[in-house]
Amino acid sequence: MQNNPQTPRAGGASGGQPVRRTAPEAQNRPAQPSAYAPRPVQRSAAGQPVRRTAAPGAQQAAPRQQAAPVRPAAQPAPRQQAAPKPRTVSLNRAPSLVKPLVFLAAVLAVGILLEFVLLPNGWVMAEKARATETVAEIASTRGVRINEVMAANKSACYDEDGNCPDWIELYNASNKAVDITGWVLTDKTSRSIRFTFPDHVMQPGEYAIVFADGFLRDGPDETWHAPFRLSAYGDTLLLFDEHGTVVESMNIPEMGENEAYAYQNGSWKVTNEYTPLLENTTYNYAQLTTTQILKDSDLIVTEVMASNASHRSPSGVLSDWIEITNRGAQPIDLAGYGLSDKMEKPARWRFPEVTLQPGESVVVYASGLDRVMENGEMHASFSLSAERESVYLYTPSRQILDAVSWENLKTDQSYKRQADDSWQVSSSPTPGSAN
Repeated sequence: MQNNPQTPRAGGASGGQPVRRTAPEAQNRPAQPSAYAPRPVQRSAAGQPVRRTAAPGAQQAAPRQQAAPVRPAAQPAPRQQAAPKPRTVSLNRAPSLVKPLVFLAAVLAVGILLEFVLLPNGWVMAEKARATETVAEIASTRGVRINEVMAANKSACYDEDGNCPDWIELYNASNKAVDITGWVLTDKTSRSIRFTFPDHVMQPGEYAIVFADGFLRDGPDETWHAPFRLSAYGDTLLLFDEHGTVVESMNIPEMGENEAYAYQNGSWKVTNEYTPLLENTTYNYAQLTTTQILKDSDLIVTEVMASNASHRSPSGVLSDWIEITNRGAQPIDLAGYGLSDKMEKPARWRFPEVTLQPGESVVVYASGLDRVMENGEMHASFSLSAERESVYLYTPSRQILDAVSWENLKTDQSYKRQADDSWQVSSSPTPGSAN
């Protein structure tokens, strides 16, 4: 029997079976298959290869195909790192803004802590320090002058939005008209924050108010608002003409709530008898603070409609409306007069420059549009309710000139004033005409 050179036999082995060689140190250890040599093939005594069979009960393996020549195993390629998954970016959160926002929140928290815990009087101290600044006082010789100032307004004077900002009153004490177009009002010469008057000519005896609430409104038909505020601990005021020449400068003292600094009988004084848009007298203060409607007024409300479904305005608008009538013997300039549906918001809407002749009526449409159309049609900034509603007519100084209230008005019903000043519900509205 010829030996296979790839399977050498060990001398003296019983049965002539081939013996696998192992390293001496691995005698008691199972042989590990090599990647560089084929496994030894077992043969029978006749020299034929012995076919391996599975253990009893095991599943019969599929016939093995003849293996290809064994070659040294190639070094495995380095494992490529999986590409990172794309980050999902939330539209509700910008990662680049997180740190600045956190920093800003921390700064605000520290500011609140300093203000209310560590330095509760910090802002007060700053306002008092500001009050120590003074200017050389110059009295006006131009006719128009500052006449009254309030720096802690709580309920003395309301603006067109029903708020109570501080205010500055100007008055033309001369007997001729003064053009104040381009004049400037400010509380500090070193500041660029100032109010510039629009195109306006003040007539003799005319009053004008500028609210100092920090929000600029300077339209010729608007209620004027300056972009600065006044300090109740004392402040300064300066009035310049259009050329930058000082017309008047003054130092405002400390004032309490609803106290005014008023020019009266040739001198200035702090008083609780405020009189915006009126002469600074005790009588006018009493008239201004009364809650009663002024008696025997020539300008009155004569008809209202709060649920209009068929009576269109000349421009085609279908809205509620209020009729105002001059029953006096003299023309009335309505500029500065106001209408409102809430007593706590006097002069919520103010009339433009419209003159009402004796016996003439005018209709204001309560549409909420707050505008005057090209055809002269006036639209208020509020609308009316058909149930439990009121309308108030105010003088330019916010006194209640007339008022009317109703419980319920059905669609297309109006509420009419009668000749004896009583009121009746009518199904025949007459806007702009005699009732």
